[in-house]
Amino acid sequence: MNYKEFFKKAQEKGITNIQITEKENHGSNVKMLNGELDYLNSFDSIGYNIKAEYNEKTVKLDCNYLAEDILDLLIMKSTATDSSYADEYLEKDKNIEKEKSIDIDVSEETKKLKELDKLKTNYKNLDALETYFTESYQNTRIINSKGVDISTNSHLSTFAVEVLVKDKEITSYGKDILTTNKKDINFEEFTKDVIEKAVIQNNKEKLECRKYNIILDNDVAARIISHLGIMVAGDSIRNKVSCLENKLGKQVFSKKLTIVEEPTNKKYPGYRLFDDEGTKTIDKIIIDAGKVNNYLYNVKEAKIKDIKSTGNGYGGIATRNMYVKPGDKSVEELLKDLDNGIYITDFMGSMRSAINTVNGQISLQVFGFIVENGKIIKGFVPAIMTTTIFELLSNIEEIGSDLVFNNTNSASPSILIKDISIAS
Repeated sequence: MNYKEFFKKAQEKGITNIQITEKENHGSNVKMLNGELDYLNSFDSIGYNIKAEYNEKTVKLDCNYLAEDILDLLIMKSTATDSSYADEYLEKDKNIEKEKSIDIDVSEETKKLKELDKLKTNYKNLDALETYFTESYQNTRIINSKGVDISTNSHLSTFAVEVLVKDKEITSYGKDILTTNKKDINFEEFTKDVIEKAVIQNNKEKLECRKYNIILDNDVAARIISHLGIMVAGDSIRNKVSCLENKLGKQVFSKKLTIVEEPTNKKYPGYRLFDDEGTKTIDKIIIDAGKVNNYLYNVKEAKIKDIKSTGNGYGGIATRNMYVKPGDKSVEELLKDLDNGIYITDFMGSMRSAINTVNGQISLQVFGFIVENGKIIKGFVPAIMTTTIFELLSNIEEIGSDLVFNNTNSASPSILIKDISIAS
């Protein structure tokens, strides 16, 4: 059933308003294991998120096709709900024509991944080298019964490396990168760095239980920073389940920390012209020199607050292209400034129990390296980092220049932080 027929049927059934968010995703991915092709797949999917108004009640439904039974299900859901919440529906504006899907070809990248296996010859204890590459095209289209038809898209590439080293023990180490331009990826240099760190990390030492000066690498910092998106979400604030409640305009972190959200920046992978509710996205400063500068809202939370949505409606409230403003120093310069300490490159426990968005407590099992005289010398036995989001982000000494995205929501450069408790 096409959109015109679907909207006509909806009107016949007494559905007052109906709006569809169509999500198309297609691409290819390839995996190489020790120079041999493990798999080469193509994927192609389309899905719909529908919201409709029936008897002054708003209902929402996810589906992968459009037919009359979907409309009947929407009506049934409306009958079963006691909520009289009325959502907003986009009014006719300048429509944005949906772009033609682009062709995806990963044949050149497949060759590059195969050639990377030659790097193993320089490392006798390297047991396995896995490399992955994915290229995808995604399009989000919003169309409704009021004549609105708008579209926004992205073209993304991901490269990932996983290394297994067998010597004194078995060590696994990996890294990935997400970019809007696959030509920016230096496959060989990226892979070499992962291999060298895996080899060093295989030689581990147990840490003393004490406070350390630390560096969070860009991936670890980004994963921790992503939880700030939950902490400043309007529903978290309203429900009093955020440690940043009543902190708007207050200095809570280091003055060296500024976090922005730039969904309109096309060079970053989270680029969107509008959110999944059709609200135009806007760039904003979330943390301004350590002060909480903005809370984030979708349509529902904005209506409750009687303000405008901030364009962060993606199912729930979420961010796109939120990142820590980078500094000027390279990772090598941060290591020199660290002098003696630890360099954290991974952690386990990313659920809210490990990074508690309600009280700000953090307890993570961390992995990484011991640094002496500004040099990475060996790995350390997995340890526990215990702190709070306030201590961690208030003790910032330096912010690096190595801003890298590996998801569409959040990113960060590496960060040098003083006096954080680590227990073996």
